[in-house]
Amino acid sequence: MKETPQQYTERILGYVEGKRPLVVQAATAKKLNRLIKGISTAELRRRPAPEKWSVSEIIAHLADAEIVGGFRLRFILGSPGAPIVAYDQDKWVTSGHYDQRDPRKSVAHFCVLREANIALLKTLTPEQWKHYGMHSERGRESIEHIVRMFAGHDVNHLQQIEKILAHSDLKFGCKRPLDQALVGQRLVKVRLKST
Repeated sequence: MKETPQQYTERILGYVEGKRPLVVQAATAKKLNRLIKGISTAELRRRPAPEKWSVSEIIAHLADAEIVGGFRLRFILGSPGAPIVAYDQDKWVTSGHYDQRDPRKSVAHFCVLREANIALLKTLTPEQWKHYGMHSERGRESIEHIVRMFAGHDVNHLQQIEKILAHSDLKFGCKRPLDQALVGQRLVKVRLKST
């Protein structure tokens, strides 16, 4: 069952309850780099299930979401009360060919965009943090609220990446011992019985 916009908001904000959103946002790029270090692009592009995004697709989504967030912030600052259009993230995954994107370049893009957005946020006056736009699905959203949402969005996707990699043979091993053997010119993974 798909969650409502209100349920989504509650879930995402729950990830950052009691946390400072700019601190969470500032740490995300470093966490992404740490999580994917030493993992092949092929492994990062592997979907955990046909309907679930790969690590690479999640990172591409984070980069594109940072573009959206940066635009929304600037639009609201320039036109307080302006409408904020929702977008279909699953359609962006397909139309944006996230499955073909280089995950390390997506992290680099995310880093540059996030740095620019945080730099902007650090210059805002207390009054500007209260400026708002009208989201087409979620209603009135202030800059302050959007910043908290993006921090929670980061935590949500970092947890998804950690979960995918925790079940990956290459990152953390698998539940049973794994041995590798070179057969012809192919590396074959062989599961050994647990003792």
